Amino acid sequence: ITTAEKEKIHSELMIARKIQRSMLPCIFPAFPDRKDFDIYAIMDPAKEVGGDFYDFFFTDKTHFAVVIADVSDKGVSAALFMAITKILIKNQLQNGDSPAKVLEIVNKRLCENNDAGMFVTAFVGVIDINTGEATVANAGHNPPIIYKKVLDKYDFVNFNHGFVLGGIKEQIYTEKTIKLSKNDILFLYTDGVTEAINKKGNQFSSNNLKNFLNSEQVKKLSIQETIVKLREYLGIFSKDVNRTDDITMLAFKNLEIFGENSDRENNSL
Repeated sequence: ITTAEKEKIHSELMIARKIQRSMLPCIFPAFPDRKDFDIYAIMDPAKEVGGDFYDFFFTDKTHFAVVIADVSDKGVSAALFMAITKILIKNQLQNGDSPAKVLEIVNKRLCENNDAGMFVTAFVGVIDINTGEATVANAGHNPPIIYKKVLDKYDFVNFNHGFVLGGIKEQIYTEKTIKLSKNDILFLYTDGVTEAINKKGNQFSSNNLKNFLNSEQVKKLSIQETIVKLREYLGIFSKDVNRTDDITMLAFKNLEIFGENSDRENNSL
């Protein structure tokens, strides 16, 4: 392959990277006029383009969707599969389907003509902004972490999750309801975080992630500062190691007491 051909491939990959990044909500603060919640997310691909993605959007006036997912494999093929999956999930959520139903439908569609045998792990949540109730479903993805202000600590939320998307056509997914009180945080991530490797070959691990989030210094930070600091920390942890996995993180913070927002709306009518 000639130098000119290499440069052309690199140029095309850079364009693909820009297109992929433009598909993800990346302007923060994302909702500067909202005082009832805060959200922040990043996606760092290991190569020019990646298979991880996150998404967040309103499905109606009071329901807010959060999504994080990780496509098997890396590079261009993963990026294409990621784009298809992201569109399918968003379309079903905007259609008003519950998280479990969304995963069921998207799984069936990804199984069609999936000759490459690719699959996706995904976590989908729909948060009622007025009550702080989050309905969530998990397709083989890492368990979410919740910060409960009343306990002043982050902890994993483990519940039965279904099979990955794109693997077996007929799959049923279950849902769980999570309560987010004032100043509680929902923290989502991909395995590029917990499986980051250092020079000794040791993984960062789920335990280290929880310990990092629970450090007194980190608990005082905003969600944006927390994610930025964790990304820096992972960079130090994996220094001089060729990274092979995408790193994606998303955090949602509830800033209001249950009903506070709806009461205000009722009073203004």
